Amino acid sequence: MASGKSVFEAVVGRLLFREVTTLEIRDLGRSFRLVGFGGDALRSASWEAGDKIQIYLPGQGMRTYTPMTWDADRGTAELLVYIHGTSPGAEWGRRLRVGDRWQLFGPRRSIRSTGPADPLVLFGDETSFGVARALADAKRGSSVRCVFEVNDAVESKAALAELGVSGTTIERRPADAHLAATSERLLEELDALPSAALVMTGRAQSIQLVRGRLKAKRALRAGKVKAYWSVGKTGLD
Repeated sequence: MASGKSVFEAVVGRLLFREVTTLEIRDLGRSFRLVGFGGDALRSASWEAGDKIQIYLPGQGMRTYTPMTWDADRGTAELLVYIHGTSPGAEWGRRLRVGDRWQLFGPRRSIRSTGPADPLVLFGDETSFGVARALADAKRGSSVRCVFEVNDAVESKAALAELGVSGTTIERRPADAHLAATSERLLEELDALPSAALVMTGRAQSIQLVRGRLKAKRALRAGKVKAYWSVGKTGLD
């Protein structure tokens, strides 16, 4: 017999969530899975590049992702899952199969692109590849510069190439020693695009450290800061 909690979740899910089906899975190396999904529920959605969805994982709660593409006419979309560790999101992505049905909430506003010709510099990590792809598509790629901190530069570069995203990848080092070089690279990109907005995503601690380094050297234009995860915490929105 189903528990009271599972019955409640099923009822709420039918009322609030969009149900979709996994249409395609493509592994981009060991740590990245491109997931194509679709359903009639996506046809009525209003989505802009940078908007987020929250995927419902039974018994685990919600996990947030940024779709890379969204075709309301066809009722299809794509997202990228970073398969790292044993977090609920990583386990969901690892076990996902074509034909699986699941529920999502949204899309909702998270990071909105400025005009198609307005330049943007993005800082992030592996969890930021999806939003980088979405924003690059919205701006046709030419005015987006990306700098990523990553665990494996070779694998990350290959995944980014598959996604059509260009950018600098800097491997993590103990005690965040790599963030000095990361900050310098971001300063170079901001100098090259002086009118660019700065978007900072990824790990909360890295954002704080890099932002502090940047502000110590130059005035920053108002931009968007969105931490996707934080050491010691789970399920950031």
